[in-house]
Amino acid sequence: SKTKTLPTMAKVRPSDKAILKTNIMFAFILAWSIISTAIIVFQHHQNIELQQRLSKPTSPSSPTSSLPVLQSRMLPRGDGIEYGSGGQYSRRMGDQHQRRRKRRNMKRNDIRDQEERGTSQKVRQHSNSEHDNFVEKNSFPFKRSLRSFANSEIFFINVVQSTSTENDDYSALKWSEVSWKDLMTKWDRSTTFPDLIGFSTPILPEESSQERKYATQSSEKPKMILHCLPKTASTTLRTACREHIRAKCAFAKAQKRRPDPYGYRDVDIFYRAVAQCPDVHHYCVQGGDASMTIINYEGPQESDDDSQNSDEEGVESGPHHFVHLIPFRNFDEWAASALRQIYEVDEQCEDIDNLLEHCLGYRELYMELYPKSVLALQIGMALNRNNAVPLGNVYDAHQHHIVLYDYKQIDEIMKKMSVYFDFPPMPETDQEAKKIRAEGTCPEKTLMRFHECHDETLMKMDAIVDLKKERKRRRDDMVLMKEIRPPYKYVNSTTMERFDGRPMRGSGSKNKLSK
Repeated sequence: SKTKTLPTMAKVRPSDKAILKTNIMFAFILAWSIISTAIIVFQHHQNIELQQRLSKPTSPSSPTSSLPVLQSRMLPRGDGIEYGSGGQYSRRMGDQHQRRRKRRNMKRNDIRDQEERGTSQKVRQHSNSEHDNFVEKNSFPFKRSLRSFANSEIFFINVVQSTSTENDDYSALKWSEVSWKDLMTKWDRSTTFPDLIGFSTPILPEESSQERKYATQSSEKPKMILHCLPKTASTTLRTACREHIRAKCAFAKAQKRRPDPYGYRDVDIFYRAVAQCPDVHHYCVQGGDASMTIINYEGPQESDDDSQNSDEEGVESGPHHFVHLIPFRNFDEWAASALRQIYEVDEQCEDIDNLLEHCLGYRELYMELYPKSVLALQIGMALNRNNAVPLGNVYDAHQHHIVLYDYKQIDEIMKKMSVYFDFPPMPETDQEAKKIRAEGTCPEKTLMRFHECHDETLMKMDAIVDLKKERKRRRDDMVLMKEIRPPYKYVNSTTMERFDGRPMRGSGSKNKLSK
């Protein structure tokens, strides 16, 4: 007899399995898209509500009326390289800045872009209003606030000159202003200080006002910052500043004596000096150093090497009015003088010739140390601060102005500006540290090679806004320089030689100090 078989399910063909798998994947993707869209919409509504709350005006008496403070994304502050010299101190500073950058990167907060866009404009308006109130007290000769400059084309620099060598009164100062746009196009290798005055606009006080003396307008006396550059009386200024700060400030005198003034190479120490030495109004800093971010300073950083950075010491004070003094010198004269100084120290031109083959700097002859380059760096720092998210602290309220002066008038300018600002002049600014110099210099072809490298750079120079990129370029140049010119090693009391075995020319004792 025939046996009955139970009905079975129809077998699924392979093509049906593939269709089933595709449908499942499609359903999963659709569900994930719906969930993601819902999350994005929810976050968007939250951001809108946050912006609306922040945009509402708050009562001054309300305990919650203070604006939120955002920590800005800080740029690495410098490579620690001392251009124009070397040695253990420069390397230690470089290591210190590297450790600071690592620590700063670890502590940096991840602030959402939406929050920055929603609050930065309101905080910036709040910060600028405080700053403008401070500026109003000091209208002459600083008619413009650096915070009002959005780009380099509308950036103005003050120019000061002494009109009399017999009168130390402030009235013997002549003030003018010049735009960076004019300096970019007109400042070439032949420009002199009278030429610079020629394309500047005079600034005159109003006869009916009390703008005749700075001290009658403000109880806050400014801090004069002298940016020391090679071949512009920098040795005289450094020596005068070092002794002046030690004599006027017990805190600075208690520190270990160094060849440079207190706060000369480190921006954190500089601001600590300003806070701890209120009676000091003259400071010297290393000009052309990308790590001396005084204008766009964002606050002290911790350092394992420097226990003086503790919170109890404190570095915040002010707000202050900082007047940055940058010397002017003709480009041709400056380059020739720097080359002569190199020959006097090295007693040979082989090193500078080899480095100029790659358009690299050496000792005093760095393009980064020429006044126009330093001015471009300072303007870039100011614009960088103006366009960044406000810090909401005292460093936002500091006032900065940049002043150009003729380096030959440094003693007159220092004395008369001090009288004008109503504090005692800094002594010893009339000394000439390098008045007596040895004869001789490098061949003319060496100087011509420098101009071939940098004349075009001089004319096309603009404000250095991308500080991170600039610091990297300088570090790369320093690495290449060390590959081309090996450093010297000490052999005995009278001999030094290169690491590649070649002896160093000249007397041992002189060159030990210079290398």
